[in-house]
Amino acid sequence: MRHLLILPAVITSGVILAGCSTVPVDRNFDQVQSAVADRVASVPEWPTSAQAQDQIDNRVAAILSQPLDMERAVAIALVNNRELRAEYARVGFAEADLVEAGLLDNPGLSVGVGFPDRPPSVTGLDFGLTLNILQWLITPARKDIATVQLDAEVLSVADAVLSTATETRLVFLDLQAAENMSAMLREIATAAEASYEFATRVHNAGNLSDLALANEQSLYEQSRVEYARSLAEVADLRERLNAQLGLWGTQTQWSIEDRLPALPTYEPDLGELESLAIHQRLDLAALAKRIEAISKAAGLQRDWRYLLSAEIGANASRDTDGQWVFGPQLALELPIFNQRQGEIARLDAALLAAEAKLEGLAIRTRADVRRLRNRLFAARYEAEQYRDTIVPLRERITALTHEQYNFMLVDTFDLLASKRESIAAYREYLDSVKRYWEVRVQLEQAVGGRLPETQGMAMPDDTDTPIDSMNNDTAGESMPGMHHHGGH
Repeated sequence: MRHLLILPAVITSGVILAGCSTVPVDRNFDQVQSAVADRVASVPEWPTSAQAQDQIDNRVAAILSQPLDMERAVAIALVNNRELRAEYARVGFAEADLVEAGLLDNPGLSVGVGFPDRPPSVTGLDFGLTLNILQWLITPARKDIATVQLDAEVLSVADAVLSTATETRLVFLDLQAAENMSAMLREIATAAEASYEFATRVHNAGNLSDLALANEQSLYEQSRVEYARSLAEVADLRERLNAQLGLWGTQTQWSIEDRLPALPTYEPDLGELESLAIHQRLDLAALAKRIEAISKAAGLQRDWRYLLSAEIGANASRDTDGQWVFGPQLALELPIFNQRQGEIARLDAALLAAEAKLEGLAIRTRADVRRLRNRLFAARYEAEQYRDTIVPLRERITALTHEQYNFMLVDTFDLLASKRESIAAYREYLDSVKRYWEVRVQLEQAVGGRLPETQGMAMPDDTDTPIDSMNNDTAGESMPGMHHHGGH
């Protein structure tokens, strides 16, 4: 009888001990941080408490107190982007699966009561306690598989961090270029306004035809529309960046650095980039881990396919004559019909699919690296041509036109048209620099991290000349600026 009294005590103790243990959902998040440490300058964080969220809010406020550059924007996104936080939760799910894989099924307790219909009239009792021994035997293998799956999730979430960083950089470049372009369009509109006002005075004096005046007005109105459109685009991109950074309310009152990054001095070698991508891409590493987990699961199913279920335990029964009988208990499932054929076939198919997907991703990665590097060279050539040849040439044309204007060899409209073309060339230059950095950011994503270190090369200061030249006087007439409201 003492055996029966000990049994509830053991069960109760196990319940108490199990209930006292909890697993932090972010216990393995440091592995995500380690995986991206050499690939991005910023550290991702997962706030799982109100205190942690307050710390992040303070850090975001400190970053926003100064003009945003690309890396500051990435730093905010990695701690404040809500969609990325949802990705972080996958690490918690995988950790829960690992904990579950290390736990045994609860033992089963059965109780039976028998009432005799004739003497002796002692009530019959039957107690059974069983435990799934198969699960106990395969627990190390299950934990091994769950560990590999956790590693895969860590790598996958780390890859999501890099993707978020890439998306943030691209949106930031769009906004930065749009603000630069808006400034250019403002200067173009200013030139068009000055040209139209001067043309109006000349027309009123009877020295300009109605057709010429209508052309000048058309150019002026068109430039106003383009400038207004640029302001709307800037506002739209600011909201896209707000969403990407998880900003709202007063947090949206930030400023941005107004110059695009300088071009680097050289580009990395193609062969080096392909090799770097294969060894550095986190999605490739995550998929390789998933293949390992599937392979281990398939092996486990094959090794234990004939032992579908095995339970051992103890049994205690009291006969109607009052005598207690104790003994062990064993229950086996006979593998007559179901021998895990379906599960093994499913895992084999999943393994083949995952291997093909890994090979396809590796092939596509190499192709993307080559394609983007070719585009990078083309974008760099275009930006350097504008910077070193076309923009200086347009400035020289404007200067020579100004000399001819001083000698009365050309009129005011020729000079204004030359300055507008100079500004348009600089506008194309800014667009080419933006395209270069967009391709470079995409190439970094294709490689799976930072490109080999390069030394930056500052842009020539004379790239500001087209803007400054718009403020020069023409024929004694100062060019008035357009009224600009609500700039960022």
